[in-house]
Amino acid sequence: MAAATKFMFGTDFREGSRRAAGEADVAQARSEGFQAGLAQARAEAQDQTGGLVARLLQSIERLASQDHARLDEVEWQAAQVAISTARRLAGAALADKPMAGLENAVRECLGHARLAPHLVVRVNEASVETVEGMLARLTRETGFAGKLVVLGEPDIAPGDGRIEWADGGFVVDQAKLGQLIDQAVESAFGAGRFRGIVE
Repeated sequence: MAAATKFMFGTDFREGSRRAAGEADVAQARSEGFQAGLAQARAEAQDQTGGLVARLLQSIERLASQDHARLDEVEWQAAQVAISTARRLAGAALADKPMAGLENAVRECLGHARLAPHLVVRVNEASVETVEGMLARLTRETGFAGKLVVLGEPDIAPGDGRIEWADGGFVVDQAKLGQLIDQAVESAFGAGRFRGIVE
């Protein structure tokens, strides 16, 4: 086992042996302290700037999201107003001219089925006489030479009808058309958003 050595103090703490710090040492210490403080201030400023930038980016994302939501809401409201207005106008037009849609459909069909031997038009049973008069006028206007048959059926809504000929047919169904419009709108703007529109 090695012998223990006694610790010896090598520093002389007496008054006269103290080493006085020179101006150069003080200047160096100040410079080092200043540089350390400057480096710490820069690091803190970068941390604060990074935090501010992060919060700013979060605010921008939140505002962009809110803006997108507002635009969606404006589009939805505009579409709601347009559909509601269109339905009211369509209802007023049907009330004023309930056979206008059917008349246009028959006119179109007479153009396509000009050489057909006969054309059958199925309408609401209360509309048979009105449709017969309309068809007589349309055959004169279009030059259709075939036979026209008008049949009244209770399950067809007033203003609607089915037009049939040997090679084809056509259906005028306002309720079905409204459903197709609703489906198209819901697929564009989201299911269920237009259920509350005034009809």
